[in-house]
Amino acid sequence: MTQPAFDRLLGALVEADIRFVIVGGLALGAWGVVRGTRDVDVVVDQATENLANLASLAATHGGQVHTRDAFVSTAPAIEDLLASGARVEIDTEIGPLDVVQGLAGVPSYGELSARAVAVELFGHTVPVCSEDDLRAMKAAAGRARDLADLEDLDSAAEGR
Repeated sequence: MTQPAFDRLLGALVEADIRFVIVGGLALGAWGVVRGTRDVDVVVDQATENLANLASLAATHGGQVHTRDAFVSTAPAIEDLLASGARVEIDTEIGPLDVVQGLAGVPSYGELSARAVAVELFGHTVPVCSEDDLRAMKAAAGRARDLADLEDLDSAAEGR
């Protein structure tokens, strides 16, 4: 894979009825900030069947998770990682998926979903976190890139 196929990855998530909310770089675009990103950041519903569906989807698309000790690529193994509630970065043939639950400052799926907005991204209608939630997650992360994103969000808000 030379370049993420966000349209295919988002389409696969939607078609598989995965319950998720977009956060991170793609969410910035929904709020008027144009910035490149190399993955799709999501928070997913932790319900067992949702995690099983996501793990199956990942495995179907050649998904691999690089752990400290091994490469994990089977649906049951990926599901176990997802069920832990920690961040799971899954490389697939249609692009990288970063499941960011468990990070400091990241609200639960239920909280994000309740405030999310439906946005058209790459030909698919997907739930994107609210601007307030995005700002709070960026502030909590506090990295230089996140602080720059907050400034960009301010500039974008002035133009709306």
